[in-house]
Amino acid sequence: MMQLKPWYQLDGKVFRFKFGTENSEASRQAAQTCKQFSPDDEDEQIDDTLVSCYNCMNRRWLIDGVECIQFK
Repeated sequence: MMQLKPWYQLDGKVFRFKFGTENSEASRQAAQTCKQFSPDDEDEQIDDTLVSCYNCMNRRWLIDGVECIQFK
């Protein structure tokens, strides 16, 4: 979890991505650092670059952002 602190913050019980749903560059940087990254099914991926939190199977979409469930 510590390696992702620049990109994620604990928000109650949710480990939330700090940059919302449309910052592909930050999502890619975080995923490159994360040892838990695992690509989701291709039909669930939204970023053209594979290694991105937006494409990770541990990612859950929230109404107003993205959550990483790996650190629950």
